[in-house]
Amino acid sequence: MTAPTEPPTALRRDPRALWRAARGPLAIAALLLAVAVVVAALSPRTNRGVLDPQSPAQQGSMALATLLRERGVTVEEARTSADLHDVGRGATVLVPFPERLSRIQLDALAATEADLVLLAPSDGQLEVLAPGVTVDSRTGSEIPMPAACLLPAAVAAGPAVTGAVTYRAPRDAITCYPDEHGAAALVQVRAGGRTVVVLGGDDAFTNADLADEGNAALAMNLLGAHPRLVWFRAVPEGVPVDEQRSLTELLPEGWVWATYMGWVTALLAVLWRARRLGRVVVEPLPVAVRAAEAVEGRARLYRRARARGHAAEVLRDAARNRLATLVGTGDRTGMVAAVAARTGRAPAAVDALLYGPPPVDDSAMIELARALDACEAEVRRA
Repeated sequence: MTAPTEPPTALRRDPRALWRAARGPLAIAALLLAVAVVVAALSPRTNRGVLDPQSPAQQGSMALATLLRERGVTVEEARTSADLHDVGRGATVLVPFPERLSRIQLDALAATEADLVLLAPSDGQLEVLAPGVTVDSRTGSEIPMPAACLLPAAVAAGPAVTGAVTYRAPRDAITCYPDEHGAAALVQVRAGGRTVVVLGGDDAFTNADLADEGNAALAMNLLGAHPRLVWFRAVPEGVPVDEQRSLTELLPEGWVWATYMGWVTALLAVLWRARRLGRVVVEPLPVAVRAAEAVEGRARLYRRARARGHAAEVLRDAARNRLATLVGTGDRTGMVAAVAARTGRAPAAVDALLYGPPPVDDSAMIELARALDACEAEVRRA
C-alpha cells in the first residue's frame, strides 16, 4: 500500500506559495459572484407596485383605492391564506394576480363566502373558483368596448377597457363586453353561494387608465358592492397551481428513456455476472463463547458508559420476570402485593425495589443487585 502523498514543503511552509496556488479558484469565484450581482441588479422588476393600492405609480392602484374609501368602502390588504379566514359575507375580495396563487391560497379563497373579483385568471384558477368558465382567447380587444349586457355595474360604466382575455361561460352566467366570436371579457357567475366576477384584464384598475372611458365607474361598481374590500396581493405560499409539475414532467423525455434503459442494462449485467449458488452448507462456529463471558462483557460496556439506569432496569426486568412466574402475576400492583405478602416486607419498599429510580453510584448499583437476589430468595422460600 502506498503512503498518502503530502503537499510539497514549499506549500506547507511558504504562505505566498499557498496564495499563488489558491488565487486562481478565488478569482473564478469572485468573477461568478460579480456576474450574479450584476444580473440581479439589472433584472427587471415589472411587478413592483403593480396593482398596489398604496402605489402612486402608473401601474399602481392608489387612485382607485382612494376613490373607494371616499365612497365609504373599507379597503384592506391581505397577503396570505390566513388573512382570509375572517372574510365572509358582506365583503368583496379582489384577486389581481390569480396566476400566482398556490393550492393552499386557492382553497382559502374557495372556502370564503365573500364575493370574488378575479383579474385575468387562467383555467387552473377558474376550475376551483368559477366552475364552468373557461379561457377562450388571450388576444381580445384592448380598446374601450360597449357593455352589451344587463349587469348593472357594466351598464352604468358604459364602454370600458376590459383587457385582452376573453372567456366562455355557462348559460346561467351574465356575460359583458362580448367579442365577435361570442366570448366575453367580463363574466359573472354564482359559485358556492357567492358572486364571482371574472374580468379579462387589469387596465381599468391602474392609475394610468382609471380616468379613461368608463374604467373608473366599472372598477368602483365591481369593487364597491359591499362596505368591505379585501385586496388580496398574495405572497408565495407554495408553488402556483399553473406551475406545479411532477418529477417526470420536469425531466426531458430522453432522460426518462435513458433511465429505463439503464435499469434494463443493470438487470442484464446482474443476470450475466450472477453466481450459481448451490445448497446451503452448515458449518460450525469457529469460536464458542460462554454465557458468563457474554454477561461480563456487556457489564463492562454498561460500566464504561456509566449506564447505571439501563443496567438497573435490566436487573429489575429479569427479577420481575422470575417473580411473575413464582407469584402468578406480572401486573405491577398484583406483583407488589403478592411479594409483600410472601416476604413480609412493606408494599412501598417492594415497589421501590422493583420499580424504583436508578441508582446514583456503583455502590448503590451493587446494593440493588443484592437486594433483588435477597427478595427473590425470600419469595422462593415462602
